[in-house]
Amino acid sequence: MAAATLGLFAGAMQFSLQAAKSQAKAPYCLGFAFRRGDVPAGSSVAAGTGEMQVISRTTWPDGSLKFAQLAGTADVTANTLLTVRLSRIDAPKATAAALSLADLKKTGITAEVAAGSLGTASFGATDWDTPHTTWASGPVMSSWIFRKPVGSDAHLVAWLEVRLFSTGAVEVLPWIENGYLQVAGPTNKAATYSFKLGGSERFSATIDLPHHCRTPLVSGTTLSHWLGDAPAVTPRHDLAYLQATEQVPTYSARVSPSAGVVQRLVTSYTPLAQANYSYDGDYMPATGYQEPIGLLPQHDALYLTSESPSTYAAVVVNGYAAGRYPLYYRDEKTQRPLRFSQYPNLVLHSDSRVSDVGASTRNQYTPKPGGTGSPRWDCAHSPSVGYMAYLLTGRFFFMEQVQFAATLDYLTKTDSDIMRRGAQNLVQACFGGWQTRACAWQWRTLVQALAVTPDADTALRQEFVNSVQANIEHFHATYVAQPNNPFGWVQPGEGYENNMQFGAPWQQDFVTAAFGFSLALGLPVSSDAATKHDAFFRWKARSAVMRLGPATDFWYINGAQYTMTITPVGSPDFLGGKGPWLANDAAVYAATFATKPAWFGNTEGTLAGEIMPGDRAAWANLTTALAYAVRHGAPGAVAAYQRVISATNYPSLRDAFHNAPVWSVAPARITPAWLAGKPVGEWIEIAGTSGAGGAAVDAYSGIAINELTSEVLIAAAGGHGDSSDNRVVSLSLASDAPSWKQRLAPSKTVQENVAYYSDGLPASRHLYSSLHFVPQLNRLMLFGAYATYGSAWAFPTVDGFNLDTNKWDPAGTWGDMPSGCYGAARIRATGEIVSTWLRKWSPVDRKWAEAVTASSGDSSRWPMAFDSRRSQLFCLQWGDGQSFDPQRLVASRVQWADGRQVSVSFNPSGALTQWLNEKPMYAAMDYDADNDRFLFYAGMGDAAGRVYVIQPNDGNVWDMSLLNAAGSAKIPATGSGGLQNRLRYVPALRGFVLLPRGSSNLFFLRTA
Repeated sequence: MAAATLGLFAGAMQFSLQAAKSQAKAPYCLGFAFRRGDVPAGSSVAAGTGEMQVISRTTWPDGSLKFAQLAGTADVTANTLLTVRLSRIDAPKATAAALSLADLKKTGITAEVAAGSLGTASFGATDWDTPHTTWASGPVMSSWIFRKPVGSDAHLVAWLEVRLFSTGAVEVLPWIENGYLQVAGPTNKAATYSFKLGGSERFSATIDLPHHCRTPLVSGTTLSHWLGDAPAVTPRHDLAYLQATEQVPTYSARVSPSAGVVQRLVTSYTPLAQANYSYDGDYMPATGYQEPIGLLPQHDALYLTSESPSTYAAVVVNGYAAGRYPLYYRDEKTQRPLRFSQYPNLVLHSDSRVSDVGASTRNQYTPKPGGTGSPRWDCAHSPSVGYMAYLLTGRFFFMEQVQFAATLDYLTKTDSDIMRRGAQNLVQACFGGWQTRACAWQWRTLVQALAVTPDADTALRQEFVNSVQANIEHFHATYVAQPNNPFGWVQPGEGYENNMQFGAPWQQDFVTAAFGFSLALGLPVSSDAATKHDAFFRWKARSAVMRLGPATDFWYINGAQYTMTITPVGSPDFLGGKGPWLANDAAVYAATFATKPAWFGNTEGTLAGEIMPGDRAAWANLTTALAYAVRHGAPGAVAAYQRVISATNYPSLRDAFHNAPVWSVAPARITPAWLAGKPVGEWIEIAGTSGAGGAAVDAYSGIAINELTSEVLIAAAGGHGDSSDNRVVSLSLASDAPSWKQRLAPSKTVQENVAYYSDGLPASRHLYSSLHFVPQLNRLMLFGAYATYGSAWAFPTVDGFNLDTNKWDPAGTWGDMPSGCYGAARIRATGEIVSTWLRKWSPVDRKWAEAVTASSGDSSRWPMAFDSRRSQLFCLQWGDGQSFDPQRLVASRVQWADGRQVSVSFNPSGALTQWLNEKPMYAAMDYDADNDRFLFYAGMGDAAGRVYVIQPNDGNVWDMSLLNAAGSAKIPATGSGGLQNRLRYVPALRGFVLLPRGSSNLFFLRTA
């Protein structure tokens, strides 16, 4: 199974397939989200394995591909992961004919949905000529949606999604639906439901289907039916890349497959069962922490945070299970989810199984329902349903599910101006009528519905666009265009002490997070609406940022309280903006804590709260809102973020998320003050960062990057006759004004030619490229000791430094290196360390193994870096990387899947000639995932500032060019001890940090 990766890393444009049995040309189909700009307009993608077609569904505002359904065939080996890498190509001209309905009929397919005495819906012969919808059309796979009423029942309808593959394989997803918008007499439909395919019964169960519910006719681990043998192929996405698209949140948690939350995932489907919608008492309005609540429910978040092979099935099964809720008010006139503009005053009947149903100003209601009731739906506590399942599968079933959830929220709400405002579908809160959290989750669901609706579906898509733009205009006009409160509070819907003086900041955090998520989604709205969307979010983010200030304002240690006040009166004017409002953050703090709760904190650097560490309480809600504030560059957000993550007890919150990941949302991007407004492709000198914190990096030593916090780390640099100083220092590039800090002072007494000084701490040494941060272990680690202080003795020791405690693990905690090997590179996605001479170390089993199965004979020392797009390690050196023989260009790549090392050469170019003349030694190189290239730099003498661009491809002859970097920053020459690995890519900042020499400032090159 592909390793789960942190969303802070860019990942690769690829997916994997795993099958239970070996087979040739196994059919597969999946959804695939693309990062903005990766596949520009006029381009497409091709697979490196088998045949594949791309069905574009949505595009980004710049015209690049955003989401597509990929269908293909591939040769698979039983229980062996097959990685399918995608490469960008020019959009192909259609040459092969698409699979047609005539081709489908040639398979002899028949299908039947029976519902006991209620009737039967049979599909065969000419029934296949008139699909409800053609969902996909292509030479590799075509799919259609078919529907038929069951017998003469006015409400019950059988639906089929039928996929036909070029191999002749046919896949069918059948479902039964009991939900029309205005057909009289909606009630439950109890029967023994069965499904036959090709004359063979595939499903039978007694089901009491409530009104406005639906269920697929599958059970157990069968997620769909096949006309012949099921290929049993399960896709797996590159999780880092999926998060890098920002179509899902970025999560920092990493959840063990053995964790309880993973073990509790339901992967076997039972119609109408609760699955992982684990509300207390199976009651959605239940108060307190509930796992399904969030931007994504926990069962979806686990797909992005755990390596467990069960997570894919869990997403699909829970997507099916959402049919137990009364979401499905299908417009009988169009057989689609309703269009807001056609029903501006329609509201649910009060007997509907939905909480907080409103009223219609025109007395227009859906018909009174009866019979067995479904579990209750409650917008204020509602989960995201179908969205993640759609992103993974591309199924029409899940797309409609998201749309139905959005239209149900619409029907739930009063149509008056202070509520939804007719067909505009405003999500605004209303005091006593629509909670603040309902505003948040209604908005989340609405923008998800817009995101999944294909560009080609102009009618329904425009309805969602109009509603989203109406909401943006409303919130901007109310809170930005006119003077309003300076604290980022939208009018609350909840009241404590029966007025609006005290509100729930954690519900405001839900709204902030939801609007931050929508801003990252790149919605297809007008440029004016996009500008206003951004402006409103920046204003809204204040509600999180202002609670994380210094002790003189709103002291951040007490930022996660249950209620607070921003006004001195019980009925402030929010909609007119007049308030009145308290004077400033300090006044809000004083009024909020006029009576201090028992948990109130008084210690700088220690977070306080009613429920700690906070992973299931207000701190989690606040940090999720803060993550999007940081991501979008809201004023003060970076400083607030630094205060929180620097708290002494923040690690307990961070670690707690590993068992409750739904609120572990992290900033996908950070723009500190020193980087704000700086252009791409220009070197920036970061003031106040000189001196390397006193570490002797000029002595053949490199750095490490903690990509969780964007920190530069140096430990035990020096060695030989250069320095005995083994201090540990760091600098946070995520800070608005970065500066070095000492994490551990140097040993007071030192000895020569030892691996450890007498105090037990690792001896100073030439680091070269042996220092790496391993996020899977939260350790800064030294892999080998080369040229230790004294006579340059070498030792195979491996040591770990705990960044939470600022202490080294005891000597011997970690096993030794293979003889003669030293750390050289790290694979971001997995945390694996690659050594010189190509051994690899796994943070899972903490053992060394050969990385190469077939050697090219090329020496492999440093620098080396990992190409995540092609899953290959690249090594490029002059000689062996240390100025020894052989004196020549040495380049090779190692395919990580099979361990083959292959020599790489370069096409002639001026840059190659320059490189050969320069003979760069002790150089640095890292992979630029945003631009699919390596940057190589040595910087000695007149080579200062000269960066080489290495462009990889699928072959063994690559291109080399010189980087044309602008800017006035003059980079000093690297010293004789070389650069080592002091040019490093920083994912959250989307660029490269450079430390030319210890006495200089840091430099930064923004690359995206």
